[in-house]
Amino acid sequence: MINSEKHSKFIVQYTLFILFFVSCTNPDIHKPSDYITDVFEYVYAPGQHAQLVNSTNIQYFKGNPALHSGWLYLGGFGGYVIAGFDHNILNHEGFDFEVYSLKGAVPEPAVVYVMQDVNGDGLPNETWYELKGNQYGNSKQNYWVRYYKAKTDSANITWLDSDNKQGELISGYGAKYTSGWWSKSVTTDSITLHGTRLPDAYDNNPINGTPYWTVPIDRFKWGYAENNFGTDYDAALGSNKLDISNAVDIDGKLVNLSDIRFIKVQTGVFQQAGWLNEVSSEVRGAKELK
Repeated sequence: MINSEKHSKFIVQYTLFILFFVSCTNPDIHKPSDYITDVFEYVYAPGQHAQLVNSTNIQYFKGNPALHSGWLYLGGFGGYVIAGFDHNILNHEGFDFEVYSLKGAVPEPAVVYVMQDVNGDGLPNETWYELKGNQYGNSKQNYWVRYYKAKTDSANITWLDSDNKQGELISGYGAKYTSGWWSKSVTTDSITLHGTRLPDAYDNNPINGTPYWTVPIDRFKWGYAENNFGTDYDAALGSNKLDISNAVDIDGKLVNLSDIRFIKVQTGVFQQAGWLNEVSSEVRGAKELK
């Protein structure tokens, strides 16, 4: 007759042995990822790439971007992605993480925000802190734009902002109207996006009366994603390196964060630069720096 107590003990010991064996022979089985593992929210702001936007594209912000060729369109001002690592990223001396974008692209700066996971629930439901870049003092915090869907296919998207200015999005080339710039994922007739508005990225310096748009080399020096003019840009990887120590609160005061868990990357420029169309950020993920 089998002794049930001894049999149960044997099963438990055998199970523990198997778990120990698997853990030892597969050292990476519980190893945290250096890259983004979760995307919690993705909102595309009206822009020229709207018809290319798909909810499945969030896969291009997760994992190692070297393993895929895609990217995530954020659209015009206010478009964003909220994502997280599977562990806390410590605030070390110097750069702590990097955000990837398209290699060789002209600067279309995105503002980066960070959040801790103090309550430990693994969700981005606490306080966002902006990572201050070199243009922080020339930017508008707590700015918003309300976009209105075009009333017909033969019309433009219109907008109103927190400065009580209004206008319409006008295509610099291609389609005659911007009605097609409205994301299919936005089912309402308007969308309001809040964030920090950076200075215009482009200057127009006409040559013989012909528009000529350029980004001043020293405008965005550091602190932004998709900025290949930055001193924090890694040309080999196509990434901008960021420092958690630059985090500021809503009043612009530096905050001492020991670590962060989540990031938000948001198009920071609200500008249409002629035939270049709207300034819109494209990103490809983020990685912890150790």
